[in-house]
Amino acid sequence: MFSGLTPGSRQRKFCEGFLFFPIRNLQKYGNFIYRQYGRKAGIKVLLEMKMGLLDYNTMYAEEIHRCITDKAMSQATKVLDRTEDFYARVTTATGNMPAIHHDFNELIIHFYREVSIYNNVVLHNLKEELKQVLKPGKGDSGQAPGHEHISKVTRLVKEFMLQTKTILALIDDFVEENSIQAAGYPAVQLAALQTDIREMYMHQQKISSLLKRWKEEQDLHGLQTYYN
Repeated sequence: MFSGLTPGSRQRKFCEGFLFFPIRNLQKYGNFIYRQYGRKAGIKVLLEMKMGLLDYNTMYAEEIHRCITDKAMSQATKVLDRTEDFYARVTTATGNMPAIHHDFNELIIHFYREVSIYNNVVLHNLKEELKQVLKPGKGDSGQAPGHEHISKVTRLVKEFMLQTKTILALIDDFVEENSIQAAGYPAVQLAALQTDIREMYMHQQKISSLLKRWKEEQDLHGLQTYYN
């Protein structure tokens, strides 16, 4: 679960405190504190415009959640199914394989485990955390994730990106150096697996990019808050 105070949560706490210890001539609107200098100053209209600009946390949370829900998790599941089917075909079709083929099969097993962790743990937990931010229920704080948490998740996704990129390179090398059909490997299924892995990698890149931009936005907002 996300933790730590964010600029937005500090602002909310300040507004809550203002209700108990009102400062003369100041007014509250949403999460903003302002002073009205004229009856027709139009400050509330300006604040409503500003609310949309400041709500970058919701924007990134929605986009990442949508990417995970609509594409990333389903594609990872597809890769798992394709890997499982490929391995079943290999173990059925191949007999006395050379040691290099045994090593390749072990690599496929290892990759399957890593994708399973990525899909069922990393993506699942990130999706649930973002869901609590977007639609907080009873007992949920609804806070946006802190800077350190976003950095941690970004590093984690990048680690899986590296693993995905590595497995693609190893499969490409294996296909180039060996006669797949002669070795008993189902060439069509292996080609389909490569395609699915590449698409999964694209979704990993997008999530990583969104997390990076979110962190940079928080950095910029932190500087703006400091200088203001």
